[in-house]
Amino acid sequence: MHALVGSCSLARNEGLRRFDALLNAQSPVIIAGWHNRFLIMSALIIKRLMKKGFKLAMMSSLSKDGQLGAIVGKRSGALVVRGSSNRGGTKGVRALYRAIAKEGYSIIILPDGSQGPVYEAKMGTPVLAQLTGAPIIPMSVYCGKAWRAGSWDRLFIPKPFSKISIAIGDKIEVGRNGKEDELEQKRLQLQNELNRLAEVAQLSISDVLEKEL
Repeated sequence: MHALVGSCSLARNEGLRRFDALLNAQSPVIIAGWHNRFLIMSALIIKRLMKKGFKLAMMSSLSKDGQLGAIVGKRSGALVVRGSSNRGGTKGVRALYRAIAKEGYSIIILPDGSQGPVYEAKMGTPVLAQLTGAPIIPMSVYCGKAWRAGSWDRLFIPKPFSKISIAIGDKIEVGRNGKEDELEQKRLQLQNELNRLAEVAQLSISDVLEKEL
């Protein structure tokens, strides 16, 4: 996967500058993106951030897809914990909490994983943001030419030498004393923003390809 992404070229856009700016974050952040973009997102984070000292932790589900993510994460030097992002104080969320609050790691989390429904954010991400005080950074990517897996999320697998764009939204902060209705509001905000960013990333690639014609 790293070799595939390495063969691809990045569209030079505002999203890329915001992405690189994560290196200057003064405290841990929660990078959130849809499950079917995980392989591309993680490869970009490893290449452009982790190799420059960015401390990353990630949660990998106990499914077969999660096993693949765990292998990718461990080989890159990320701290990998296994579990679920569902609400309820699960083992995985507690481990991510420790990584952020106690060890200073930023994390990547997939709000619609590990079983979907696709593009539907679960409550685990805003709850984790509330517990840690870390802001959520919504992120999406798009690949101009990609294979789509037969999995529930139709995972994006970039074709060699394709073009990739990055779209990053404004940070989403969750108050420490927020009640159930505020958490639901933040969940919907994250869900809507990730869907918006998916469209932005796709349009960025379309613009680049049109200019090359």
